[in-house]
Amino acid sequence: MKASWSALVGVAALAMIGGASASHAQISSPIGFGLVGGTTSPSGKLSDVSKSGWHAGAFLELNLPVVPVGLRLEGAYHQLGTAHFQDGATSSARVLAGTLDATYTLLPLPIIKPYFIGGVGEYNVKTDVRHLPVSCSSGVGVCPSQISESAFGINAGGGVRVQLAGFAAFIEAKWHDVFTNGNHVQMVPVSVGFRF
Repeated sequence: MKASWSALVGVAALAMIGGASASHAQISSPIGFGLVGGTTSPSGKLSDVSKSGWHAGAFLELNLPVVPVGLRLEGAYHQLGTAHFQDGATSSARVLAGTLDATYTLLPLPIIKPYFIGGVGEYNVKTDVRHLPVSCSSGVGVCPSQISESAFGINAGGGVRVQLAGFAAFIEAKWHDVFTNGNHVQMVPVSVGFRF
């Protein structure tokens, strides 16, 4: 009888240690990584020189289990579409974005989690304008004109995350405002992403 009680206590102790270890693993692993992609629409003056395009990126995210505020470090490449003009000229833009954002989960629901996101970032904006026909140093033809500028910017938006088994999927929209010289560069990417 004494041996069976000892065995029962031993099994109970192992179960408690195992449960505590699993709980500790969940709490001590708040960092996840993810991938995003979707459409990018130019806004403001940027819509005069480019059309909607696409973007892709990756991120690292810190989310504690019971804290509604998280942090996300993200890098993304935005390729905007080409705009065509009556004189035959074309223009397009490319934006590289590195952002540090805070997220705030609105409701502590177990599966569906709406949230706000916003923060700051460093951006590199490159515009490519091609005039044709035109006379330039290389002769008459297509003469590209490229302008590249790096600048500070801000972003804000929101999304909805769905927690699945082992990963999360989300859809999100953000407005970016880049403080370039002269007119600001503004765009609105709509992303679908996965966090692992």
